[in-house]
Amino acid sequence: MRIVCIDTEAQYRDIVERDVVAPLQAQGHEFTWIDGGRFDDPAAAIAAAQGFDGLYVIGDQGPLPAGLLEQATTLRLVSFVGTGARRFVDMEEAERAGVTVTNVPDFASQSVAEHAIALMFAVARRVVEGDGIVRSGGWSKHQGVKLAGQRLGVIGAGAIGARVVRIAKALGMEPVYWSRTVDPDRSAELGAEQVSLEELVETSRVVSVHLTHSPETDGLVSRELLERLRPDAIFVNTARAEVVDTEALDELLAHGRIFGAGIDVFTEEPPNPAGLPAVSSNAVLTPHIGFHTDEADDVFRLAAENILAFAAGTPTNVIH
Repeated sequence: MRIVCIDTEAQYRDIVERDVVAPLQAQGHEFTWIDGGRFDDPAAAIAAAQGFDGLYVIGDQGPLPAGLLEQATTLRLVSFVGTGARRFVDMEEAERAGVTVTNVPDFASQSVAEHAIALMFAVARRVVEGDGIVRSGGWSKHQGVKLAGQRLGVIGAGAIGARVVRIAKALGMEPVYWSRTVDPDRSAELGAEQVSLEELVETSRVVSVHLTHSPETDGLVSRELLERLRPDAIFVNTARAEVVDTEALDELLAHGRIFGAGIDVFTEEPPNPAGLPAVSSNAVLTPHIGFHTDEADDVFRLAAENILAFAAGTPTNVIH
């Protein structure tokens, strides 16, 4: 097979060369990396994909342009690096074009869960603010929040949310969760109570979002829900920005109506700095790095294995 990666992120080049190009070439396949490729130039992206059998999509470039899968008529496979392929690939177009789409499920659950916990601590103990005080020559001390004994509301009890629940219990927190599916066995497995969204946001000192983005979850954490947060609440989102009414959250932060927030995902990445909450509002922001650890980087190799399996006639991790 001939595989192409249309990518703008040179930071991944060494990993891809080692974990993707080498194993593919060892099996007789070709891999082409287009430096400076852009998905926001539809004509150029469609032209770049012509003549290839597969598209290796890292996802940092944004969604595939409409029409790419249908107009690049030789494409048979999209191998997505990560879990959230539906956010980047139009599944209806893939079906029309007869293109198989694969992903790498549950590749960084522990890494993202740990990052969510890190953001909780950073906000609770006002770590960024304290760092700034010391670096500017100051020594004023501020009050933090002890997380042990606090109720943690986890929105979404999939692989990542479940890990957050388990870590929180080890920290002495009281986790509860919400899921679209009511499953007593899941509650027993997690050792946590399933509650309504309204009860979760009203009673939790910390709220952490762990939902995939889909038509069903788009804007699920609405303005109405956010306005039910406790005045001393900490809100954490390491999932997808589109799941949350970010404008409403920004307003709560700006007016000091919640204690703070830890945010790793944005509707526009990178976001416009002018539209970000100020550090003084106790918002800790990170550049969508929840998944980005040495261990989680194995996702590149796993996405390559999806290509090899497809080429061998035994597709794995197919989502369409």
